[in-house]
Amino acid sequence: MRERAMVFGPANLVGIVTQPDPGKALPGAPAFVILNSGILHRVGASRLYVQLARALAEEGFTALRFDFSGVGDSEVRKDAIPVEERFVTETREAMDYLAEVAGVDRFVVGGLCSGADGAFFTSLEDERVVGLWQIDAFCYRTPRYYRRRYLPKIADPRAWAHSIKVRVAPEEVEERDEEQFVKPEYRRVFPPREVVGEGLGRLLARDVQLYFFFTGGLEDYNYADQHADTFPELDLGRKAELRFEPAATHMVTDLDHQAAFIDDMRAWSKQFGAAAREPVAV
Repeated sequence: MRERAMVFGPANLVGIVTQPDPGKALPGAPAFVILNSGILHRVGASRLYVQLARALAEEGFTALRFDFSGVGDSEVRKDAIPVEERFVTETREAMDYLAEVAGVDRFVVGGLCSGADGAFFTSLEDERVVGLWQIDAFCYRTPRYYRRRYLPKIADPRAWAHSIKVRVAPEEVEERDEEQFVKPEYRRVFPPREVVGEGLGRLLARDVQLYFFFTGGLEDYNYADQHADTFPELDLGRKAELRFEPAATHMVTDLDHQAAFIDDMRAWSKQFGAAAREPVAV
C-alpha cells in the first residue's frame, strides 16, 4: 500500500491518503473518508483509524483520514461557520479533493461519536455517498432498554439500600460520589428520534449501505437489537449491518474489539462493486 500526506481545501486541511498497491486496487470502487471524533486527530482513538485505512487498502480501496479545521495539523478556520455545518462542509471538501486527484465519484463515510454524527449529516447532504458506517451512532431508549436496565435492580437489595440512602442522607451520598466518581463532562446532543429516523429512511431509499457498531460504553444502549427496535418502520435488522459489543469501551480501546470492528469493515466493504475505469494514483 501507499500512504501520502495531503493538504486540501480552503481551510488547508491535513490528511493521509492510503491507497492499495496497483495490483490490488478495485477499478472504480468508492473511496472511504474517515472522520475525526471530537478533538482526536486523524489517527483515531488508539490508532483505530490507521488500522482501518490500511485494512481497507488491503481490500483494494482508497481511504482518506483527515483532521477537521482546528484539530491536529489542520489550520483553524477564519470564518464563523457553525460546528455542525463545518463537519459537512469539510467532509465534502475531502470528497471533492479525492474526486479531483483520484477520479473517485462515490464515497463511503464514517466515524466514531461526533465523527459518526458528521458522517450521517454529510450522507444526507451529498448523494455521492453510497455507504455510511458509524461507531456509537445516535441512539434512543426503547421499552426493552428500560426493562433490561431497571428490572434487575428491583430484586437487588443494594439498589434499594442506595435508593433509601439517597433520600435519607443525600449530602453524604453526594460527597462520596464527588470524591470517588469524578467524570469529565461532555454533552453530545442527539436530534429527535423522528429526525434521525426520517434521515435513515432517506438513505435507505437511495440504497446507501449502512453499518452500525455500538459499544457498552454508550450509556443509552444496552442490547443488540436496540437500534433496529428504535426504528421498526425501517427494518434495520434486515437492511443494515448491526453489531453490539457490550464489553467494549466507547473509544474501542480493547484489541479484540478493534479486531472485531476491522474484520466487520473488511467484510462489509466487499459489497461495494467496481465500475469500469482504472483508479488513478494520487
